[in-house]
Amino acid sequence: MQFLKHSLACGAAIAALSSPVLAHDHQTSRGRLVFADHAQPKVYVLDLDSGEVTDSFDVPRANPSFSATENGRYVVITTGEPGIVKFLDTGLSFESHDDHMDIDKGKVRMLDFTLSGDKPSHVVSENGWVAVAFDGVKPWERASDPKAVFIKLDSLSKAKPVTKTWKSPAPQHGIAVPLGGDRFLVSTPNEAYAKGDQSASSRSNGFEILDGKSWKVTASFNDLSDAARSCKAYHGHGSSNGVHVFGCAEGVKDDPKSGGMLALVKQGKNAWQARRIAYADERRTSTIKGRDEGSFMVGNYGSKSPYDALVRIDPKKNALTSADVLPLPGGQAVCKFELSQSGRHVASLTADGKLRVFEIAPAWKEVASFDAVPAFDCAYGARTPTPSLAVIGDNAFVSDPVNKRIREYSFTNLKQGLDIPVDAVPANIAPGKP
Repeated sequence: MQFLKHSLACGAAIAALSSPVLAHDHQTSRGRLVFADHAQPKVYVLDLDSGEVTDSFDVPRANPSFSATENGRYVVITTGEPGIVKFLDTGLSFESHDDHMDIDKGKVRMLDFTLSGDKPSHVVSENGWVAVAFDGVKPWERASDPKAVFIKLDSLSKAKPVTKTWKSPAPQHGIAVPLGGDRFLVSTPNEAYAKGDQSASSRSNGFEILDGKSWKVTASFNDLSDAARSCKAYHGHGSSNGVHVFGCAEGVKDDPKSGGMLALVKQGKNAWQARRIAYADERRTSTIKGRDEGSFMVGNYGSKSPYDALVRIDPKKNALTSADVLPLPGGQAVCKFELSQSGRHVASLTADGKLRVFEIAPAWKEVASFDAVPAFDCAYGARTPTPSLAVIGDNAFVSDPVNKRIREYSFTNLKQGLDIPVDAVPANIAPGKP
């Protein structure tokens, strides 16, 4: 255990640099980290102050997907099959003290409240709600129940949380976003797919904004004839300070209706508004990350999967340029990437096992590189365990399933911190407080 003690001491020093105590005479808590087991249907809770796993819970399937609620308290655990969504209360509560964040540790528990449905997919937590989209199954396979369920975040601690359910007109690989003021954005089903065209995409081509009381449409951005009011083959969503950006289809040269843009949606003076942000070339993004503290969002970027570049997105501009595009070293695929808390850096984990930290502006710049994990297969559906990357506070955490460890890297001093062995095959890591 000598190595573990050394690692924890190193991590404590980094924590002090990341969250300075200044005039305070108490050591702030590091909080907790939730990770999944690749081999067993279990999730674990790791105490970052002691380096010990304190809790474990059974789940329906090994290595489920994780999403965090906007207050950092709950982890939404999603299993595509058998379609169960569970909610883990990390017991953490947060209080800002300007120069640092105080973290209080309450009891960890798996809530009795669960959701079920056909193919749960995207989870979004904003404006006091958690939205879970259920895609439904392919229309030609069987009847299903595509929907979005919205849960009031401050009611999750109660025996019966407050929920709203919107029924999708047809199956789709879509999204639902709480906008605030009892308004919800939902994607619209692709009509051809809904009618059973097996060659059609399950992805949406637009969005509607709904009144959460009556589910009436209050604004529509679902007109493929107008590039500024649609989003062909939507996939990927990021938000920052009330501005929502969606990844739309790549463009075809000299065809303005083919896509070639991001869709931006925000509240205007009197109504919700949408406009396009043109891509830099005939590539697209399908995953977008945003932070309220940052000026840029960041997405993956490429012609076809796997994408091999990152792209920074300035929501104030109408078009991206070649300067916004960062090709990854060696033409590698974008495996995992996350924004720092400040939104000034992005961490990228690639198949060669390296974790690279890039400064986003004024120009892309690599500022650190670590041999984080052994080389791995990051292809979708890889049979071997895939490392995961998550940001908690000012630090990036990487799971190493081969060596059964969790490692930490600081955005503040660009050094490695904790290196904790665990008695599991750690894979997906839940993101922490945004």
